Amino acid sequence: MGRRGLLAAGIGAALAGGAAVGFVAERALVRGRVVPPVPAEEVPLGSLAGERSTVRGPGDLTIAVETYGPVTAPQLVLAHGWVCTGRAWHEVVKRLRDRYRIITYDQPGHGRSDPPDDGQYDLDLLGDAFAAVVAAATGPGPLVVAGHSLGGMTILNAVRRHPALLERLRGAVLLSTTSSARSERLGLERGIRAVARLERGIRRVVPTLRDPRVTRAADRLTRATSDLSYLVARWSAVGEDADPRIVAFTQQMVFSSGSDVVFGLVEAVLGVDEDDGLEALARVPTTLVVGAEDRLTPVLLSQRMADRSDARLIELDGVGHMALLEAGAEVTRVLEEHLQGRVEVAAAPDRPVSRDPDAA
Repeated sequence: MGRRGLLAAGIGAALAGGAAVGFVAERALVRGRVVPPVPAEEVPLGSLAGERSTVRGPGDLTIAVETYGPVTAPQLVLAHGWVCTGRAWHEVVKRLRDRYRIITYDQPGHGRSDPPDDGQYDLDLLGDAFAAVVAAATGPGPLVVAGHSLGGMTILNAVRRHPALLERLRGAVLLSTTSSARSERLGLERGIRAVARLERGIRRVVPTLRDPRVTRAADRLTRATSDLSYLVARWSAVGEDADPRIVAFTQQMVFSSGSDVVFGLVEAVLGVDEDDGLEALARVPTTLVVGAEDRLTPVLLSQRMADRSDARLIELDGVGHMALLEAGAEVTRVLEEHLQGRVEVAAAPDRPVSRDPDAA
């Protein structure tokens, strides 16, 4: 998404069906040679289940919600990223559910939540769904919000269009995201003109990608070439030394969403323009978290956001795009600082965090 060609090719195409190109090669060369066995674990990723409920979202959509922890405790609302689900926050929920009230949900069209009837996705839809979850699933009093990737964009849209949210916020944490992916706004790298040309090409083919026949075929091919999609997830979504269980869980969440969500959100992600939402958070203690090895929303995008706001920036060494899973202890530490009111507006930027397991 930061390097939008990478985003569209890595997530939108390969994870959602572009694997068809390598179907035969995958069977001959990949299976059993490159994809490692995934070890068992005591608490499997995504296995933590909260109290299930539903919220009526925009357009009368049913939004699936899960809540954890004491009802009277400080509240934390978590928005997941593109082609993930609320269970992506496993590491945070595991560490905080005994002491805080945690609300996760599935974004429209993801997991157990309804897709829009007309199949049209945009950030306004996601921002309205987030506001609906906050209104219906939280109690009175302040709260902290956090969003990963598309979830960060969702929060920026929600606070811009629902300013009453700002009055309740004790803090905001935006992970592996950006407030803008518009080529005319980004002067980050050589080759940006080529990326812009790629974006225009992608926009032209989006109507075809949304054809139900195309999405059904993409879903079938993705599942049939699961080994290859694993390799794409490992390359695009995580750092070099990521636990294979995280890669496998990420792949599983992609499967649970489907190609209609991937293709339906391409334009919204490529055209994200929420600098005004970032500005709206100026009155709220805000932290930006990004992995140093994030290929989808590279560090430069978070640095741009930090330069345009009073947010502090934390860079995580050895971490890719799935920072909420790869660096669960560090991300939890940041969230708890906000929940305890220990982060102030205009906090000084942090230095990169070591991947030493004792760093937190």
